[in-house]
Amino acid sequence: MKKIILTVSIIILFLINGCDKGIEPADEITSPTGFKGKVTFSGNWNNNIKRTHLVVFKKPINKDDDFFPPNLTFVIDSIPKGASQFNYNSLENNYIESFTISAGEYSYVVVAQSNTPALSLQRKDWVVIGVYCENGDQTKPKKLIINAGRISDDINIDVNFNNPPPQPPGGM
Repeated sequence: MKKIILTVSIIILFLINGCDKGIEPADEITSPTGFKGKVTFSGNWNNNIKRTHLVVFKKPINKDDDFFPPNLTFVIDSIPKGASQFNYNSLENNYIESFTISAGEYSYVVVAQSNTPALSLQRKDWVVIGVYCENGDQTKPKKLIINAGRISDDINIDVNFNNPPPQPPGGM
């Protein structure tokens, strides 16, 4: 009889303390996920440039095909020609609706320009003018780390038209 009472007591204890939500799924992350920062320009803009965008790639650009989706992950809306500074937020400045940024690591974040009037996804049509990098060294791209439910701040890129970064393969 003592075993039955002990067993029933343990079962009741588990029921009272064990589950508060039953078999409900875990809470979903409802906070926005993204990144924001500033692009600062120095030097003179090229008059032939038609478009300037901040572009995020999952992996580095090692060959022409790396410039194309799915490695091309996100594009910030066009940066106004002649700007000395551009503040952006991935939640507000998404250029292509079908591209969304999610939690993860992104290896290559750049500002790139093109002289084609229409958006081109061909590497040959773009020149990289600024790289998100370590300590201002544009030869060392810094990983963009985005955590779920958080906005990564201070993803800042300096563009110096008089000292452009090294170009990935396949460019102009």
